[in-house]
Amino acid sequence: MLLMLRRPLSRNQFSCSDLLSSQLGWMRGVIVVSIFNFLAPWPTASLLAAELTFQAQSCGFSAVRAAVQDAIDSGANSVVNIPAGTCNWGDNELVLPGGISLKGSGKATTVLRSYSTANDRLITIDCSNGKTARFSDMTLIGKGNSAIWDGGLALRGGCRDFKVFNSRFSDFVFYGVGVWGDSQGVIYRNDFLNNYRAGQTGGTTGYGVVVYGNGTWPPLELGTANAVFVEDNYFSGNRHNIASNNGSRYVFRYNSAIATSSVRDFSMVDAHGRGSSTRGSRSWEIYNNTFSTELAGNEKARSVTGIRGGDGVVFNNIVTASLTIRAMIELSALEVAPPYPSMDQMRSGYFWNNSLDLLVNQAPSNFVLGRDYFLTARPGYTPYVYPHPLRSSQQAATPPVAPSDLRVE
Repeated sequence: MLLMLRRPLSRNQFSCSDLLSSQLGWMRGVIVVSIFNFLAPWPTASLLAAELTFQAQSCGFSAVRAAVQDAIDSGANSVVNIPAGTCNWGDNELVLPGGISLKGSGKATTVLRSYSTANDRLITIDCSNGKTARFSDMTLIGKGNSAIWDGGLALRGGCRDFKVFNSRFSDFVFYGVGVWGDSQGVIYRNDFLNNYRAGQTGGTTGYGVVVYGNGTWPPLELGTANAVFVEDNYFSGNRHNIASNNGSRYVFRYNSAIATSSVRDFSMVDAHGRGSSTRGSRSWEIYNNTFSTELAGNEKARSVTGIRGGDGVVFNNIVTASLTIRAMIELSALEVAPPYPSMDQMRSGYFWNNSLDLLVNQAPSNFVLGRDYFLTARPGYTPYVYPHPLRSSQQAATPPVAPSDLRVE
């Protein structure tokens, strides 16, 4: 029998950590796995493969890095718990491999702030070792400096079956969460707030979530697990709540997204074409979301979805303030041009049953109704199961709501 403990072992309890520390010498008092099976003279292979838990002594960068190093040295899949507190990480970036999970005490209580002066990230998880990533229960806050491209959480190396949940990402100029490579997993029950600054140096980003593929162009595959899923999140004040490129595949569903005055001139949901990356977006599935606005006076938001590349479906989305949004679907001319077809342009887009029906076609030579896009359901399409099965060990899905514990600083 295995039991996860949060207190010291009694004298008659046999500890896996005691055995490992005596052999490997890496204990700093943080492993919390024990065994009550006295018939086993030595931990079995399954026990050694169990997930270990490490406790950072504070939310400060040095303390978290020390706990992460202990987890790495253990050689086991591990969880590093970060306690409550608000900590300034300055210019530091935490880099850890797949198989090491980060868990705070709650997004209202574990708050990590970046004061970076460089184009970097606060936390990077590298899954190139073939292991997965898990991140939860904390807030990451950027500097909001338009002179730099800072990011919150970066998942690199093609993370598979990853989970990012119950967290908040705000005031980053580049992205709140960025995903790179041939990745699949789920991002859910998070808040993405004000990840954009006008007047950005060297370009314009500002994404709640951004998904970059691995630069390949696989066959179109919709309604499967082979995508990055973004579901049941709350978005407000991001230039694009989600953006994508370089062979990316994403599903954006059951989210609540708000366009504010500062980002009204941009599409709320985006799929780049071939331009800034080797390949454009490969596929997108956008459905069952609620879109609204918080605008001043006679302001209007540009569009709900801006399609520049790739193929997919957009359906069953609700717009609660339809008079304040100019279009539901915007087929952009930014990365397409005659002759037809442009590389990686949309060739199979299906749009149906959205509460705002207006479609704006800025490239009529490249996007032709009945050839490249259709205003009916896609034949044979079935959405992937919701909630995502990776969430099965977590709480049941509920509609996203505006955060109530924000502080003005």
